[in-house]
Amino acid sequence: MAKAFISDQAFEAAVACQQVFGGHGYIREWGQEQFVRDIRITQIYEGTNGIQAMDLMGRKTVATQGALLAEYVAEIREFMAAEQKGLTALSLQQPLAAAVATLEEITAAVIARSKNNPCDVGAAAVEYLQLLGHVSYAYLWARMACVASAGENSSFADGKIKTAQFYFAHLLPRIEGLAASLQRGSETLMALGAEQF
Repeated sequence: MAKAFISDQAFEAAVACQQVFGGHGYIREWGQEQFVRDIRITQIYEGTNGIQAMDLMGRKTVATQGALLAEYVAEIREFMAAEQKGLTALSLQQPLAAAVATLEEITAAVIARSKNNPCDVGAAAVEYLQLLGHVSYAYLWARMACVASAGENSSFADGKIKTAQFYFAHLLPRIEGLAASLQRGSETLMALGAEQF
């Protein structure tokens, strides 16, 4: 909701700047019309992300009681078992296992809360999409790093391994903040009455 508000403001500001030029603001030579076209897409992206997040949380997770996620987690765990030696050598095994456990814990918590409060599905949707995205990227980077470490020793392979390790060290920890927020539920989000907007 906040992102959409920011992009609405940015779009309105871009249009206001365009109108300063009068009719010339719509002419390509000034460049202002390009800013307006560039900023417009953010509203579409945000709407699409919100829709995808609600679909993931509502239909694909809560409605199936986590069955689809369980299949995905089983795939990740199967990979981790098969590549345990390589993942451990790359220092990726423990962080990936912890990330998967966090994802399962959060999923179970949201599903349980949604039985008593359907607002929790919408409140959790966007952050849950981000959490699942971070865990999925970790899984894919772990796969790439294992392939790279098992192949010929090259600069390209070394780059894949280092990038995977960077992801695990600097980007994957963001799930901790997402998990903390997802544990909170929808009470504060839904606290305002309609007349307070």
